[in-house]
Amino acid sequence: MIEFLKQGKKLNNIHMGMSVEDVYNKLGEPDEIVGDDNNGYLHYKEFRYGYNVSRSICEMSIEFNYLENKYKFKGLENEQYGEIFYESFTISSKTKIHKFLRFLNYLKLSWEADSSGDKENFTIKLKPGPFIVFDLQDGTPFRISVMDGYQ
Repeated sequence: MIEFLKQGKKLNNIHMGMSVEDVYNKLGEPDEIVGDDNNGYLHYKEFRYGYNVSRSICEMSIEFNYLENKYKFKGLENEQYGEIFYESFTISSKTKIHKFLRFLNYLKLSWEADSSGDKENFTIKLKPGPFIVFDLQDGTPFRISVMDGYQ
């Protein structure tokens, strides 16, 4: 998850532009397919890969409503004011916005709020990585996503 947050280039060794057939070769049969041959999504647990009419990957996401386990990051190192600090974080479908933002800040990731989309959600854009969408009703993460052309 950390590399996906930092770069948005790969998710589970899958990258933008990869063919659907190559995804099958790397990850096997998906848990679920939504759509048809022209466009849709391949679901592998919490990982979602969108594809277009050319059957190329054009979106990659971590979907928190499909997340079964917690992401645990133990002893992450951070240097501040000439001192080295170590901290552990747990990210799950129940992590609140403020704790997720603290995790991003600890990783020294640059982010900004994006109010151009759906007003029912809170979206932040990581630079140069993905978008993170939070549910405003309960303040938990909904999706981390990159889309072709919107990274």
